[in-house]
Amino acid sequence: MRLAFVFFLTYLKRRLAYRGDLFVQMLDELLRGGVALAMLAIYASKTDSLGGYTPDQLLFVLGFSLVPISLFHCLCSNLYQFNSRYIIDGNLDRVLLRPYPVFLQICFDRLAIEDLSGAILGAVLMAIAASRIPGFDLGPAHLAMLAVMLLSATAVVVGVFASFASLGFWFEDRVGMMPPVYNLMEFGRWPVGLYAPWLKLLVTCIIPFSFAGFLPASVFIGGPWWPLAAAPAVAIASLLVANLLWRMGLARYNSAGN
Repeated sequence: MRLAFVFFLTYLKRRLAYRGDLFVQMLDELLRGGVALAMLAIYASKTDSLGGYTPDQLLFVLGFSLVPISLFHCLCSNLYQFNSRYIIDGNLDRVLLRPYPVFLQICFDRLAIEDLSGAILGAVLMAIAASRIPGFDLGPAHLAMLAVMLLSATAVVVGVFASFASLGFWFEDRVGMMPPVYNLMEFGRWPVGLYAPWLKLLVTCIIPFSFAGFLPASVFIGGPWWPLAAAPAVAIASLLVANLLWRMGLARYNSAGN
């Protein structure tokens, strides 16, 4: 933990050396949230209810979904370029020589603190939506449950992308599967009842992005209670699968070069 804190401080000093660049990248993350907010406004202009949920309820879900994605961007964005930067370019050899967990080294190689602006935006949207939803519970127990659901959603995102990053040990490709998988996260923000059965199965059971957005958030806006137990279980399962694939991949890794 002490080394992790030193990594964080070092990266923070590097980023603060170019404050203008940091500010522009913070705006970039806010614009991503703004696009999602604009999409919700378009949906709301066409109907009073989407999948049985009002625009204010879906605004809460949108704010909720922005938090785990932003935390992933901040803490683990290096997984997105793991294949090209570490396996193909050979930077993993440098990482393996250090007496520190490989996964944490890769994550701490780039801490995108500018992306925390998306998490702040998500928290603001949740607060605005909660003030508009009649009878929304802001008691300590509900807030504690909300924290657990946010941690679970973040773990799901990390687990999914760590699993797909691990596939780079078997399939060496600079682009890999990350871009199409990343685009699937959009489906996790909206009510799963809107989707065809095959798509619902995909985003709920196979690549469980619904547990990083709509399902855990729906607990707080009148949805079913079962995600309260299912979301932490899916988070743990995602991390276990990712850990298994990561260890298997590292065991078969051969150094870059001829």
